[in-house]
Amino acid sequence: MQNQNLLYQFLSLTCGSWRNAFYVDCIDCPYENSHCGGHLLTTDAEGVPFILSVPYFEEITGDKVDKFECAAIITKEAFESLFHRWLSWNVTKPKECSILQILPEADNHNP
Repeated sequence: MQNQNLLYQFLSLTCGSWRNAFYVDCIDCPYENSHCGGHLLTTDAEGVPFILSVPYFEEITGDKVDKFECAAIITKEAFESLFHRWLSWNVTKPKECSILQILPEADNHNP
């Protein structure tokens, strides 16, 4: 049920298609998380980031995400720069990956 709610929320924010999301590319993980396969990023009505890991999204939808079909590709560093102020209030472990800390709990790729 929670997977359906997350999927509904994500698709409503991206007008029904993951292709309208930004792809956050984690090329070289400084946190040594080998399971990261990129992330899909959108924002809610207040501009708060809403992010799902690509492996999680592919698992619950059966779709294969091609980052080159997304609205844009940005780096993890660009994401952190763009949402710096929001992250400073919402990330509790500054020495760990900010993206992994804000993934929804149902995203089972969240450590």
